[in-house]
Amino acid sequence: MNKANIYRYLRISGEPDAGTDARIDDCMALAHKSIHAERIYRIYDVQPAENGIVLGDTFFEGEKIRERLAACVRCAVFAVTLGAQSDQLLRKYAVTDPARSVIMQAVLADYTEDFCDLTEADIQSSAPELTLCKRFSPGYPGLPLSYQKQIFSMMDITKRIGIFLTDSYFMIPSKSVTAFVGLKKGDA
Repeated sequence: MNKANIYRYLRISGEPDAGTDARIDDCMALAHKSIHAERIYRIYDVQPAENGIVLGDTFFEGEKIRERLAACVRCAVFAVTLGAQSDQLLRKYAVTDPARSVIMQAVLADYTEDFCDLTEADIQSSAPELTLCKRFSPGYPGLPLSYQKQIFSMMDITKRIGIFLTDSYFMIPSKSVTAFVGLKKGDA
């Protein structure tokens, strides 16, 4: 975890006071001890289609996803989660210590981003001849949240790593991410 990112999430400019910094350290230690992160990824050939793309045998409709993957020959699709423990920590502190809850939210956000970065590094290691593009997720501009349903189906995410999808396409546990990462030939 990166304290500078945590400060940024908390909108702290400069160094925090000693009490806040101690709370951040405590939350980081508790998260490190309590969280059992899980992830899954698969790499698919990119098959352009009219008004979308096909990954494996799943069609994603939309010009934006097609544009984002236009230069790519492959696409990794991944899901990461910090697990139910992350939501339990947030609920506990929301009731018992609201200030710690805000700090824990920032710590867990940074932990989630770190886990996404680690997953991308593993994807890059599995395809060293290709260059990773910037990751993007359902809900980004022009990319409907409904893509979540297709991602969950194609990778059996609930069964494999325990993330559940609501009818509104939000994930439980809340500290979970799904993403696409294009892989292309040549430099970025």
